Amino acid sequence: MNPMNKHAQGRKMSRGAFTLVEVLVATALMILTLGAFIGAFVMAKKSAVISENRMEAVHDTRNQMEKLLACPYSDSRLSVGAHTTEVASVRYGVELVTNSLYAVKNMAVTSKWVNQAANITSVFVLTGSMSSELHQ
Repeated sequence: MNPMNKHAQGRKMSRGAFTLVEVLVATALMILTLGAFIGAFVMAKKSAVISENRMEAVHDTRNQMEKLLACPYSDSRLSVGAHTTEVASVRYGVELVTNSLYAVKNMAVTSKWVNQAANITSVFVLTGSMSSELHQ
């Protein structure tokens, strides 16, 4: 066997293999890409939790307003002033507005929720009215 052939054959094999620098660069790029994907998933999860909390607050507020609107005008739950509900984060207030023909009870239902990721408290308010002429 010719020594030149062995050298030429070894050179061919080394051309097909990766160098240590190429492997390190590829590994670094893969780590950066995976880090970006994981960061995107974490942000998506946080957004989903915030959205879920917001929708729960809206749902609780709407349920309370529907309960109030189903009450007769003279119901004690519609007495003037601030009131609490069975849901701790939901409160409502009733205000009486009168004129010579009729009286109207204005209701404002308030729900609070906390965005724990940003440590911010948000408020959702839903208002409605009930006329003495329509609800006797």
